[in-house]
Amino acid sequence: MTIDDQARALLKEVMTPKRRARQRIAEPLRDAQQVEIETPHGKIAAWRHGEGPAVLLVHGWQDDNSLWSPLISALAEIGIASVVFDLPGHGFSEGDSCAPSRAAEALQRITQQLGPIDAVVTHSFGGPVTGFALLNGFTARRIALIAPPRGRNKRWFDFAEERGISPDVVHRAREIYAEEAGLHANFDLAAIASPIETLVLHSMDDDAVEWENAEAIAKQWPNSELALCDGLGHRVIAQDRGVIERIVGFVA
Repeated sequence: MTIDDQARALLKEVMTPKRRARQRIAEPLRDAQQVEIETPHGKIAAWRHGEGPAVLLVHGWQDDNSLWSPLISALAEIGIASVVFDLPGHGFSEGDSCAPSRAAEALQRITQQLGPIDAVVTHSFGGPVTGFALLNGFTARRIALIAPPRGRNKRWFDFAEERGISPDVVHRAREIYAEEAGLHANFDLAAIASPIETLVLHSMDDDAVEWENAEAIAKQWPNSELALCDGLGHRVIAQDRGVIERIVGFVA
């Protein structure tokens, strides 16, 4: 097996999310029509809740639309619409892999068909996905980043090194990924330094994405505010009542 073969095998493994045995639907979306958005990599499941300019909600790795149940309801209470979707390879969406570039392409197609989009709220991996979209011309009035990693590559490849996979294979996998994504392998969300007004939220006890990621992003994005908390971990923060109130006030 050549080094390229080994590198591609590694890429396939780390870019393939594990699906849940049963797909979930956010409670506020049960009566909403599921729309299938065509992309070159399969159909993406999306929903619009409410009329008018909407807040686009972008979930994280191996999660789905159900993460956003409390936020969708909170936005609806003050008359703000939501657009929600499952990333490629997640939930009700088709696909086997979820490279950030593919997910960003899906995001942009969704905004074209279910917009207008006024603001964006992301969780975890949804931050880099939105960062890729910003590099490709997507924009919004405001963005809220919850527990954002600066990039996925480090976490994707750390486990390979721990399992004794050759550093040369890991390096080649990074190169192939960069070539196919059309971007540098060491993608850094902080380096995008978007001028969009941004709220960056992170819990200091997050054991999946270190809070210093959020600090670095907030330092480099010129119109950003950093909001740190503690005790909410990585996922609970996206459904915490106090955090949701902060986000609703920000996007409103």
